[in-house]
Amino acid sequence: MDRIKLDMLITENMKSIFGFALTRLANVQKAEELSSDIIYQIIRSSSNLKNEESFYAFMWKIAENTYKTYLRKCTKPTNNAVELDENTLGESESIIDDMINKEEINLLRRELSLLSSNYRKATVLFYIEEYSCSEIAKILDISTEMVKYYLFRARKIIREGMKMDRLFGEKSYNPVTFEIDFWGNKAGDDKEYMDFQNRKIKGNILLAAYYTPVTIQQLSVELGVAVTYLEDEIKLLIERQYLVCNNDKYITNIPIFTCECEESIRQKVKKLTKEAVCELINVEDEFMDKHGNKFENENQIKWNKIFLALHYTLANNENKTGKLPEKGPYSLVNGGGGKGIVWGRCIDNSPKQDSDRIQGIYNGCPSNDKRGSVIAMNFCQNLNIQQFSWNFVDPIVATALDCFEYLPEEWKKLLDNYGYEKNGKANFPVYTYEEYKELKTVLEKSIAILDSLSEKVIKISSDITADFAPAHIKEYAEYVGAFIHSLDIAQDVVTELYEQKYLKPLEGDFKPAMCVVKSK
Repeated sequence: MDRIKLDMLITENMKSIFGFALTRLANVQKAEELSSDIIYQIIRSSSNLKNEESFYAFMWKIAENTYKTYLRKCTKPTNNAVELDENTLGESESIIDDMINKEEINLLRRELSLLSSNYRKATVLFYIEEYSCSEIAKILDISTEMVKYYLFRARKIIREGMKMDRLFGEKSYNPVTFEIDFWGNKAGDDKEYMDFQNRKIKGNILLAAYYTPVTIQQLSVELGVAVTYLEDEIKLLIERQYLVCNNDKYITNIPIFTCECEESIRQKVKKLTKEAVCELINVEDEFMDKHGNKFENENQIKWNKIFLALHYTLANNENKTGKLPEKGPYSLVNGGGGKGIVWGRCIDNSPKQDSDRIQGIYNGCPSNDKRGSVIAMNFCQNLNIQQFSWNFVDPIVATALDCFEYLPEEWKKLLDNYGYEKNGKANFPVYTYEEYKELKTVLEKSIAILDSLSEKVIKISSDITADFAPAHIKEYAEYVGAFIHSLDIAQDVVTELYEQKYLKPLEGDFKPAMCVVKSK
């Protein structure tokens, strides 16, 4: 049953519910309290209501059960904790005016900050701004009876909350640094994703709601942020499908690579990577004989050989991890239009920098004129001489085709400053289409080693990511874990080769971790 119809039925039966409560308790104030409890339980359980015809039986069954629960609670011993004044709604004195003790006022403000939107608005409008119930009904666009229900219920929630010890969660004083990332066909620019790195609140909402569904009040206490400040953030997260809501509880809808998940994957992958690298170092092939003349020294040859072997392996991985999903969080980003995957990653508060990960994989960027494609990988070890970006594609391809002199002056200056050209010639390796096809055969031993490593890493990563994910996104998390860690293989392999001194620091400005492949 939709919420509008439910509100109408509740409004029509307010008097009947109150009459039910009054005949059993013979006390107006207690009857009001029981009535609000009954209405709350009707709304809370409304998902079990199949149709309008079942409403009355449903309502009276809940009324009886709520009355029994009320009686059991009344038989329990009470403490002397401070309670709100139980004066009727018609009296003009506000609740705050009845607060004498400063500590009680602070408790009241705390509980007001935890009320959800309609309860909080109705309470503030009535008790603080002194609007009448009918005026509040017009402001909130609801019935007068529903306003009274919100006020009854809010009073009960506040009274019970003031008796509680509420301890702020760890994220209230030690928020986790969180980044959100994506892979796929772009929909708009990266601004929305970058926003997560600059604003801790969105990421920590997702973290707090990752494993267990939580209410907005629980999020408020965990984060130490008033509900009113969380509502807009939560609304955006739900619109983007990063968060889903069910029965007023929220749970995260994208995989998050927590520090524990990443460490578990890293421990298993590191050993496999070390074994694969030992094999790579001992591979003999014809790469140096066939293409050594494109480079200035042996170190550059090794860099380009490994880079190209990784390029072919990453291309092969696309068939191992499946197709990018067409629906889900990514498809809604920046107005929609893209398809891909979205995931979050915790970054611990240690001094370790994010720059120890690969800064970009460009596994084939064609120029607008289709005369060539750029392949590039920005490893953390080669950023001193290479920081390739997709907007460099056209001028770099033009340089590879010996057309540098025809470029606009601003591009000439930029490519010269970045070291992509030397005396008007390409300062990076250039391959014909025929050479590129042949390279796959020349490097087949290295590619086979990396393919084997890739299969093992994909299996480990998908299994561990799924194990760490909540049940409702396990399948999606399994895919994401396989996909993004298949990309991480590139940096892991280069890091291990670097540590074993097979690859050495790059000097000068020649760029062996990129190349241009001419079209046919």
